Amino acid sequence: MPSMAQSQNDRLRVMGSIAHFPAHHQTSGSMPLVVSEAEAAALVNLAPRTLQAKRLDGTGPAYVQLTKRRIGYSVEALRVWVANRSARSTADATTRFGGVA
Repeated sequence: MPSMAQSQNDRLRVMGSIAHFPAHHQTSGSMPLVVSEAEAAALVNLAPRTLQAKRLDGTGPAYVQLTKRRIGYSVEALRVWVANRSARSTADATTRFGGVA
């Protein structure tokens, strides 16, 4: 079983930095265009099953149907999804996501 430090190192390898996603104007030869479902879940700090549920109910990031049975996520789509879910205050967040304060 891999250690927690090892899985964090794997995430950093995929992400490239703690900032998670490179700016959209930057191009990096080491950053893949599309990542696997498991890698995408790690990038946005969700469980793969949570990401699957969000894909099914339409609240998750845009995905790519790579083959009949394989799903991927573009790094740019993940970056946009995270940016769109960002809020400056809890009041903004509850209004945006239909909650009550």
